Amino acid sequence: MDRIDRLFLSKGCPDCAPIRAALDMEAAYDDDFTAKDGQQLLVFGAMSNAAARELLDRFGLQGKFTPVLQRSNGEVIVDGRKILAYMRASGMTAGGRG
Repeated sequence: MDRIDRLFLSKGCPDCAPIRAALDMEAAYDDDFTAKDGQQLLVFGAMSNAAARELLDRFGLQGKFTPVLQRSNGEVIVDGRKILAYMRASGMTAGGRG
């Protein structure tokens, strides 16, 4: 089974802005990126609130709103500061690779 972390962000979301700013864009775009624990990172971005709700619902995250990080182990993180801390620890932020 693939280990995939899924990060959900939306446009205009003030809690998403610091995450987006810290995100290593190469990690976000690179299909071959592997984080420190061997997981892949997939970043989903919605352009409207309605799109964000539908996207989260499709992934079984009803009642949540962006930012959301669904870890490969099933844990769901909704606190932006905790998402950033996890991303830093995993090498998913700018300057965090290598």
